[in-house]
Amino acid sequence: MTKLVDDMTQQTSPTPPKVGRPDGLAPSSKNAPENVRDGVRAWYLVGAVQALTAVLQLVMNLQDPRALTSQVREQMNSVSLPDGVSEDTLVTGTAILNLLFNLVAVALCMYLTRRVSRGGVRSRLFLCVGSVYLALMALLQVFSSPPDAGATPLVLLVGAGTIISGVIAVVGIWLITRPDNADWFGLPDKAEIEAYAEKMAKRSEELDKERAEKKKRKAREAEEKKNRGR
Repeated sequence: MTKLVDDMTQQTSPTPPKVGRPDGLAPSSKNAPENVRDGVRAWYLVGAVQALTAVLQLVMNLQDPRALTSQVREQMNSVSLPDGVSEDTLVTGTAILNLLFNLVAVALCMYLTRRVSRGGVRSRLFLCVGSVYLALMALLQVFSSPPDAGATPLVLLVGAGTIISGVIAVVGIWLITRPDNADWFGLPDKAEIEAYAEKMAKRSEELDKERAEKKKRKAREAEEKKNRGR
């Protein structure tokens, strides 16, 4: 009886529904739902706007480097400059590194967007996180005061690019995550989820019964041991 109860306790939990396309990524987005294709186009537009905004930010920093110079001075406050490296050189290098970092981020997002167009469900999750980030940046841009440094047209263009990117990103991910697109991403349908939940509830009841049986068995064994000691 003890062995039987232990064997029942060691039973594995129900297997959750599989997530992801069973045949892997689609060769292309040709057969993707219209919402997915529209959402992917929106994210390609986000990438283009972000790349243009990064270039405008570089131009603005090079034309009027006061804000960036102040940041560099704060970061280098406790560190002496290397020999042969001036503050202007460091500021210019920082501006270029910022551009490269932004372009790499854009390239990564475009790669993930391409995978999403082919049914990549994990890539879709990363784009969801990116959408939240861009939306927050757009919101901050709306309520923040304009910087003291920088030419007014460039400041307006950079701010507009940030806001436009955030809005389009949210619209794009909304289109991509529509319930009708579940099959394209290999997501379990409602029936599968309900069946899994039912199995989990049944398994939970079985475990409760097993624990109760085990508790009774221990109590019985303790009582038998007590009686033998008398």
